[in-house]
Amino acid sequence: MPSARATLLTAVAAGAAALLLTGCSAAPAGLAGVSVAEDGTPLGVLLMCHDHVDGAMLYPDDAPEESREVTGDWRHDGPVTGFTSWPLMQTSGAPAAERWTPRTQTERLEKGRGYRLAGWTEDGSWQAVPVRFTPEDLARLKPGQVRYTVDDEIRTTSLDDFRDRACDEAAGGRDEH
Repeated sequence: MPSARATLLTAVAAGAAALLLTGCSAAPAGLAGVSVAEDGTPLGVLLMCHDHVDGAMLYPDDAPEESREVTGDWRHDGPVTGFTSWPLMQTSGAPAAERWTPRTQTERLEKGRGYRLAGWTEDGSWQAVPVRFTPEDLARLKPGQVRYTVDDEIRTTSLDDFRDRACDEAAGGRDEH
């Protein structure tokens, strides 16, 4: 039987996820992106510009908000600050998912279907701006590239450029790191 603390944490996480999925979004504190490993395994990427997130969620972009299904749900073993990445699927060549625990594991992505990956906090205070993509978008990425969103514009750049410049781009070039 789960402890009272585990039950409370599950309820808080579910509430935060519900806020994220229903369009009531928290303030942006970072950016979510997608990349691919050498073997083509899809990777989730988070870059926090300030504050933190506690987990990430992948869901279909076309499902009605009131009944949105979750394709993948991951929790980090502590607040995510800075940069992190993890495999969205378990494949034989997938890199290790350090400090990430899947609650719902992605089995496959449906061809032609859009998905959205976002970061969230348990208390609903912060989010990583979601990125939209399809399996076909992932197939066009090369290892070392990342796809992300700034001001509703999809961008693709090198992982190094993402880490070095994306927060400044999201802030309109105002912040110095």
